Amino acid sequence: MSYMNFSKKCAAYLGRIHGLNKEKQIELTYVIEVLTLNIVNIILTLTLGWILGVFWGTLTCLLTIAAFRHNAGGGHSESPWRCGLVTVIIFPLLALAAGQVSTWEVTYTNLLSLVSIFLGFTLIFKYAPVDDPKSPIVSPIRRKRLKRIALFVMSIISTIIIGLKFAVWEDAQEIRLCLVLSVLWFSFNLTPLGKRLWCFIDSI
Repeated sequence: MSYMNFSKKCAAYLGRIHGLNKEKQIELTYVIEVLTLNIVNIILTLTLGWILGVFWGTLTCLLTIAAFRHNAGGGHSESPWRCGLVTVIIFPLLALAAGQVSTWEVTYTNLLSLVSIFLGFTLIFKYAPVDDPKSPIVSPIRRKRLKRIALFVMSIISTIIIGLKFAVWEDAQEIRLCLVLSVLWFSFNLTPLGKRLWCFIDSI
């Protein structure tokens, strides 16, 4: 993996201060690279959401996926740059879509909410945690613990989705649909089809 000069210089500087060997400096470079890209991705994603007028919806989508990602895993790009590009694009689009879906008849939005909750629980039970082949989860105990945490997170989000149905503040239904669409996107990424989509993105 090639790193940005910024990451290399920061790692080299910290390595000199703390007397780290070459191998540790490479590990530190990777950590700095990932943190930097994640921060930049979040800033760009929220900025695009703000420009499109869906800042809070975009933030809701980001937080929802982040709540699942660490415990349940899922398909992802091998390239941090491609992953970042998809992040910057997909979350504002989900927020925009939620704004449109929130104008549907209540029957349809309720049905979509129930479908997302059902798929979320079902696919977590079936697939989570989806680990990286390069860093597989070998411990059955850890695998069970991650699944339980993912199910707990899904329970909380489901409760919020149901609760927002009865909320009266102006943007409640739009935020509810952001949660619903985020759960659907996350659930899709747990499936083999979701993993194939990311493989296709990496092949472009």
